[in-house]
Amino acid sequence: MLSYQTIKQLSKIDLHRHLDGDVKTEVLYRLAEKDKIHLPVSSPEELEKYFAELRTENFVDLLQKGFGLVTSLMQSEENLYTVAYEEGRNLAEDGIVYAELRFAPQYHTGDSLYYGHQSKNKLSYQQIIKAVAEGCKAAEKDFSVSTKLIVCIGREVDAEKGREIVHAALACLDEVVAIDLACDEATYPPERHLRAFQETFDTPLGRTVHAGEFGTQRERNMWKALKRLRADRLGHAIPLAENKELLAYVKENKIGIESCPKSNKYIGLISKYTQLGIPQLLAEGILVSVNSDDPAMFGYTLTDTLCELAGEEKLTLADVMKLQQNALEMAFLDEEERKKIEKKMMGEK
Repeated sequence: MLSYQTIKQLSKIDLHRHLDGDVKTEVLYRLAEKDKIHLPVSSPEELEKYFAELRTENFVDLLQKGFGLVTSLMQSEENLYTVAYEEGRNLAEDGIVYAELRFAPQYHTGDSLYYGHQSKNKLSYQQIIKAVAEGCKAAEKDFSVSTKLIVCIGREVDAEKGREIVHAALACLDEVVAIDLACDEATYPPERHLRAFQETFDTPLGRTVHAGEFGTQRERNMWKALKRLRADRLGHAIPLAENKELLAYVKENKIGIESCPKSNKYIGLISKYTQLGIPQLLAEGILVSVNSDDPAMFGYTLTDTLCELAGEEKLTLADVMKLQQNALEMAFLDEEERKKIEKKMMGEK
């Protein structure tokens, strides 16, 4: 059985990680104090307890109260920079050498209202992207962690707003490698934002889609994401191992699968890791990777995720290394960048 320390020491890749899902409480408290925003607690320690209690409640409460609090403190260029910079520290602490960080600009425009505080900042989508990118660049220098950005459309917005978000991503190709479609797939299926994704066809932007996560139409949504939105990767894809036709398509077209086992289990979408069939996917040559999703929000790390998965599924070190190799292969990187990350994974400079 693989030890926690063995996995912790591995050079790892995380491809499915939400920026607003990995802000530690001490950073949140510092931002609130700076902006003079009243919080329901009076110390960073109490804020940590507040989130710990939220995690014991239902997911909807955590979504509204937890993510609501976090995003309300990410409404200025300065704060976005700080959160992105501190994320570099988080990555380095968990032995992650490369990560693709995703965020939805629509939640950071300065319109957020929290505890009576209305932000005076009105940010454009491009300003938001640039602020995050600058924080990541500074973090890369200080923590030696490489990052790329994925811009999400929160799928509840209308189709025109989705196109505006994509246009902002296309205007920031030096910072952004892909777009994503996130949030409630049960209510808002992939085709709602078909036109936005069509804007990226024949452009350098990659495409990933949260599909196969929520609702009764998960397999349908995976097909729509693949066939109509031309997704290069799928986020979650929980029922993939059970569908032979989907499996064959994913394998033939080298579609990357961003599995998030601990997140799926935490939310209650699966009851045990075996339901994801990750050993089966590896055996069949599927490009599956294992990722953290929202580590600080849910209270774990990528190391925790890999350790628990390896224990339940009896994965070997070779299996875990294969998951990392898959992540490198499916990352939104050009070949020169891919070789640089591979060297970092091998401990070379």
